[in-house]
Amino acid sequence: METFREADERTKIMIDSTPMCISIWNRNYEIIDVNQEAVTFFELNNKNEYIDDWYKYLTPEYQPCGRPSLEMAKEWIDKAFEGGSQSFEWMNTTKSGEPLPSEVTLVRAKYQGDYTVVCYMRDMRKHLKLIDEMRKSEIAVESNKAKSNFLASMSHEIRTPMNSIVGFSELALDDDISDKTKNYLTNILENADWLLHIINDILDISKIEAGKLDLENIPFNLHEILTACRTMITQKANEKGLMLHFYAEPSVGKSPLGDPTRLRQVLVNLLSNAVKFTNTGIIKVQAVVTDVQEKTVTMHFEVKDSGIGMTSEQIERAFTPFTQAESGTTRKYGGTGLGLNITNFLVELMGGELKVESIPGVGSKFSFDLTFDTVDVSKDDMSEARIVLNEMKKPNFEGEILLCEDNSMNQQVICEHLERVGLKTVVAENGRIGVDKVKERIENCEKMFDLIFMDMHMPEMDGLEATAKIMELNTGVPIVAMTANIMADDREIYKKSGMVDYVGKPFTSQELWRCLMKFFTPVSWQKESIRRQTQDEVKLKEKLIKNFVRNNTDRFGEITNALNDGDITLAHRMVHTLKGNAGQLKKTLLQEAAVDVEKALKDGENLVTPQQMERLDVELTTVLTEFERIIKEKGQQEVDITEKPLDTIKVRELLDTLEYMLKESDSDCLELIDELQVIPKSDKLIQQIESFDYKDAMETLSELKARCGI
Repeated sequence: METFREADERTKIMIDSTPMCISIWNRNYEIIDVNQEAVTFFELNNKNEYIDDWYKYLTPEYQPCGRPSLEMAKEWIDKAFEGGSQSFEWMNTTKSGEPLPSEVTLVRAKYQGDYTVVCYMRDMRKHLKLIDEMRKSEIAVESNKAKSNFLASMSHEIRTPMNSIVGFSELALDDDISDKTKNYLTNILENADWLLHIINDILDISKIEAGKLDLENIPFNLHEILTACRTMITQKANEKGLMLHFYAEPSVGKSPLGDPTRLRQVLVNLLSNAVKFTNTGIIKVQAVVTDVQEKTVTMHFEVKDSGIGMTSEQIERAFTPFTQAESGTTRKYGGTGLGLNITNFLVELMGGELKVESIPGVGSKFSFDLTFDTVDVSKDDMSEARIVLNEMKKPNFEGEILLCEDNSMNQQVICEHLERVGLKTVVAENGRIGVDKVKERIENCEKMFDLIFMDMHMPEMDGLEATAKIMELNTGVPIVAMTANIMADDREIYKKSGMVDYVGKPFTSQELWRCLMKFFTPVSWQKESIRRQTQDEVKLKEKLIKNFVRNNTDRFGEITNALNDGDITLAHRMVHTLKGNAGQLKKTLLQEAAVDVEKALKDGENLVTPQQMERLDVELTTVLTEFERIIKEKGQQEVDITEKPLDTIKVRELLDTLEYMLKESDSDCLELIDELQVIPKSDKLIQQIESFDYKDAMETLSELKARCGI
């Protein structure tokens, strides 16, 4: 008996001295016993205080899963009785009211023929404090270095599972799955590209910190780098209505040696930030030669915006990895908070220093100077002494194209693009009509078309069949597929059918021009500013929106009626057209809804579910509502502009300011363009300013002032 008593006392000593609150519970949520640590844990006077009133030390406002903590505590105890054990984090309160974060483990144990639950509760305050201190200590610095070394060598391992996620998601979308699951998979795919950007940023910063990023040292063409930057950023700028101006002054007779990929990355990062944080106005990029020696050239790079700007404190934060100027910036504008840090590292790696000048609410200017070793180039390879990159050379052709396309909106887009480069277009609403038009030319001995653009999905006769019949006529006219389907398998089918090239839908002006250059020789080249191109795109989009509303206001009812009448072919055609129109205007959700219905109508069967039709109705209604609002607002703006008289005093002040800036060849006069647009017949002056043609701009300005009576 003495031995058992001693063992029991030793057990009691061990339990009471354990630095963890231990309590034993019965099925009625009553505490049978606790150890001495519970007294210390909750700052009590004795064990009975906790045994009798344990519920008082739950934090009332702590509501896990949105439910009262007392209710959840009883539920955890029930789960432990049923399942044997439970582990979770919990928030208690000491007797004095101090929050007591805890780690809790519940274990079912048998006692005197019945089950009890033993609760082990560990104080997490020191642990959490230690973690916080580690973040601020040298341990965190060493941890970051280890992280950098690890991630720098993990490029393949990180990207491989990402590629699998994307690949298997695409495969799964082709299966017969529910709309809900399709929506999940579509969201995965839409975010995959963004996630890859984040991964690439993390890998870059890790390689830099680990000293494993090496720079190339090869000859490069600055013009090509800036052109690539402009191409990558133009669409984003256009979407926000921002003006882009690029100006470069390359070294004469010298080709710089460096890493063109990393230089482009620096400029694109700065441009992306400028677009992201600028809501209205202008973004300017300059690259100017500041010094030329026998074997080196020094260049000054500058990216200036009229965005939200930053304070000095915000600038300091922005250069810290994984942060942005404000804690809410990432949520509002997106991004990893790594881009500027990577840019700074790369500039320093190339031997420069990234400088920032910024005023909140006014804008920011990022600049750096780099010195490159050079190699001599021949006169044939030399660029022009001055390149104005906000001007684009648009080709002008002579010729006639047959467009086989049934979608009226696509007809409008394609014809307008072709008209801009001087090409005439004959439209065939389907493949059969297209074949007939070719035959008519042959029979009437008329000049044959110079090129045929062929859509794939058309009523009566699709693109592949029409191509085969035209090929049988031996006209020699090249046929180019113009379709949204440009996967490798699709391209192989087009090639085997006799098509010589393809253009994806939707396409950019440059993509179309590159295709046309393969079959036409430009008769001339015309300079076109990005701003002018943007205006044309905006006008075209306005036409397309009006066209969409006019053609699709009753479209859902028409599709429903066709299905009720059993006319699956007609319903499929209307949904296919709606899908194409939605894609042309970048209305992804409507496009996806139409794709689902279109697939359910393939092969002449009606397998459309009510859920699919409901989704199509909702998405179409949403787009129509948005477009009708845009049309109404645009109409009101035009009325306001027409009715609003010019303020002669303000116009005089504006033109006087512009005159002074032109005399000084001050490129900041670009910032006055928005104000100049309200003055009638100012287009010529604006174009000269954009072209930095200050001498001619002075003459045009004098004419404009005279016209305005100034």
